[in-house]
Amino acid sequence: MAMSIGKYLPEELISEIFYRLPVKSIGRCRCLSKHWRNFLSHPQFIKLHFNLHVHTQEEKLIIVTWRSELHTITLIHDILEDESIDSISTKVNFQHLTHNWISVAGSCNGLVLVIDRDNVQFLINPTTLEYHKFPVFDWALPPKTSCYMYGLGYDIVSDDYKVVSLSYRDTNNEFMSNTYVDLYSVRKGHWETLGVSPYDHSLTDRASGVLVNGALHWLACRTVEYSTAIAAFDLSVDKFLEVPGPIDLQDNCFMCNLATLKGCLCISTSLPRDINTVTFWIMKEYGVKESWTKFEIIEPSLDDSLSTLLCSITDEDDVLLEVDEEWVVYNLKENRRKDLLIDVNPVTYEARTFVDSLVSPYFGNETEGSCLV
Repeated sequence: MAMSIGKYLPEELISEIFYRLPVKSIGRCRCLSKHWRNFLSHPQFIKLHFNLHVHTQEEKLIIVTWRSELHTITLIHDILEDESIDSISTKVNFQHLTHNWISVAGSCNGLVLVIDRDNVQFLINPTTLEYHKFPVFDWALPPKTSCYMYGLGYDIVSDDYKVVSLSYRDTNNEFMSNTYVDLYSVRKGHWETLGVSPYDHSLTDRASGVLVNGALHWLACRTVEYSTAIAAFDLSVDKFLEVPGPIDLQDNCFMCNLATLKGCLCISTSLPRDINTVTFWIMKEYGVKESWTKFEIIEPSLDDSLSTLLCSITDEDDVLLEVDEEWVVYNLKENRRKDLLIDVNPVTYEARTFVDSLVSPYFGNETEGSCLV
């Protein structure tokens, strides 16, 4: 059938048709013939297909459940429903892998970084069900007695996906601790030790790196002044830089968390004195201190709850809040909240967004994974 199509349609037209198909349809078309499979799996096709669909794809959530399973969450927007948003959860099953997950540590271009109970890292594509298991590494600190944070991002300069690992000794915040930095290159397929971070990451809450503008961001502490800072690991040069924070936030960063909102770096806080208010700042122009813009969500229904802004989930001004171990979707334009209903119990109330894509979690390297689109 594939050959007969090629006889009657120009190859350029066939390519244009394939570029416009959704990811699931591409997966089925790969089964037509070896020729189409090779064409539809080529890195150039995958990159062009992603660039064409990235701004129109609906974002989904991915979580770890209390059964240590991975589930994707698809939101169902019903304009007739005023109080809640329903959803569909789908368990992510990989061949030859057991359900032993503890954390979703990052996402980028349809790829998701997940960690299992043995501190083994996997880069997965929840849509194509391809996965790449990272090799064993001689860590600077033993994982079982240390604290680890991760971040996933894409380096446009080297066309490589990179994972940053930050580790420090668990001292219960009694004193400052060296934070060790390790870097994994997906293209090269190996870890590299970069040394000690110029910041202390042990005094802020453990969190995954927030990807904005080609850098992974963490709230950290300066080792000299002992004040809070936004530490940005630039993936193009593999070094930490510093991003200026909002002037009026000062040292309240210890009560804050970082997120991304419509592609911009965002800081949110729910301080005890503003118990029914979620305050957040958005850096509208990356790296420009004066571009930080303050917003507030004043919602009486939050009562005496502490709320955290997790992420934006649509282009319609919807953000996901964690409110007393429940998820709430809040529309910033309409100042309206809706409870998010899910039929699984997450192990922690953290969530990552991702989009369907054909991006492979490895670059021509042998993989342990399989493609079951």
